[in-house]
Amino acid sequence: MFFETIAGENANRLKKVLISDKHFNPDNIKRVVKSDIFNVLTNYADVLPEDLNLEIEILENGDYEIICRAVCKRLKIFGALPDNY
Repeated sequence: MFFETIAGENANRLKKVLISDKHFNPDNIKRVVKSDIFNVLTNYADVLPEDLNLEIEILENGDYEIICRAVCKRLKIFGALPDNY
């Protein structure tokens, strides 16, 4: 019974990964996410596209981990936020 449970969990994890790989191109997803993050970061900092590093990893359980690192030349200074923010 124990081994059947482990085999079932592994099969589900493999199925999730295979379905994800079939429907999505990882390089394309990475490019789109990096572009979106870059657009947001430029609102808050002076950053160049080559100074933004993005990694997407598939964890053992089939979930995704997104790691983003950016080197910014400076942060943009904003006034105080409203009290109701």
